[in-house]
Amino acid sequence: MDPPFPAPSSTPPTPADDRGFYRSPQRVALLSFFAPFIYELWWLWQLFQFTRREQFPRARAFWWLLVPFYNFYVVYQQLDDLKKALASHASSIRFSSAGVIWLFIFATVISNASSRFSGPTELIAFAVGGGLLAAAAFITQQAANGYQELRYPGRPLQGMTTGEWIATGLGVAVLLLVILGSFQPA
Repeated sequence: MDPPFPAPSSTPPTPADDRGFYRSPQRVALLSFFAPFIYELWWLWQLFQFTRREQFPRARAFWWLLVPFYNFYVVYQQLDDLKKALASHASSIRFSSAGVIWLFIFATVISNASSRFSGPTELIAFAVGGGLLAAAAFITQQAANGYQELRYPGRPLQGMTTGEWIATGLGVAVLLLVILGSFQPA
């Protein structure tokens, strides 16, 4: 019987073979905070591509994120498969898929609720939601990097890609609109 997760590669891939999800967790967290929504969607797209490339058992299509409420369950499945993949490689990395999904849920609820406020209260609520999202992205990226380091040792971190630059630019524009909109008269 084959193991549920692919075995470590016998030869590490070259940087040209880089699969693209081996990124700086600090950069992912900062961009998740300062380029909300658009960068988050782009990063989740990358996460879903990563779980499909790695052939995780419950890997799904990204479009399941468009189904309200069920989307959190689908993301949880991707995170839980990552947790199990880390465990199957005898990793010392501790990763709580349930903890991360709760961070995603609270971030979404708080960020969406921030639109009910105005002025500084709206910005504070939006920033708290963004902080929770950044924490969830940081923890997940750190775990994914740990898995990839075990599976593909010696691979360098991925630099900013064209898609990441575009998502960042659009996300920063969204953040500026939120800041401007929070000070508009009701």
